[in-house]
Amino acid sequence: MPTIIENNSTTDFTPHPAGTFIAVMRDAFFRDRPNPWKGQERGDGTIDERENIREIVLEFLTEEQVKVGDKMLPGFVSYSATPSLADNANLRKFIKGWFPALQDSDLQRFDADKLIGKGAYITVSHNVSKKSGKTWANVVGAMQPPKGSALPPIPADFVRHEDRVKREAEVAQVQAVAATVQPVAEDESDLPF
Repeated sequence: MPTIIENNSTTDFTPHPAGTFIAVMRDAFFRDRPNPWKGQERGDGTIDERENIREIVLEFLTEEQVKVGDKMLPGFVSYSATPSLADNANLRKFIKGWFPALQDSDLQRFDADKLIGKGAYITVSHNVSKKSGKTWANVVGAMQPPKGSALPPIPADFVRHEDRVKREAEVAQVQAVAATVQPVAEDESDLPF
């Protein structure tokens, strides 16, 4: 099921620290982002006309605390890639690096939701946006965590991205309907006399 995400937030935050961390995967979802190559020539000579590019996002929770606004929250960081399992695809390389025992036959069709709750020893790096100057933290690699590693727990009240988007859409729909309802003035009555 496609999920479109638009980030309209301007909240300041401290990015997840760079380094290596024990983590647990807490969510997997698809998102579309604007195509930065739209209108440019591709390697095959055609023009890229796509408005958006589809990505799969694998979200990890670590025990690091990150400051968001005035709150300290459990740190999370994500890995995103084109949702392809082709032989040279970055997603395939990422998953095989994390689970080296997987066979090529295991990656003919892969349900990313099955990774939720799985532990990982992740490497996080920072990238600075050329446009905004903001620093973003991204997972660049994952391996199996050392045996006996304590994984960070996924909070019981955590809501998956897909469910959060559905709930926000439902709330927006209710608010839109409520905005069209005209209040009855105190001196007016529904009675015809």
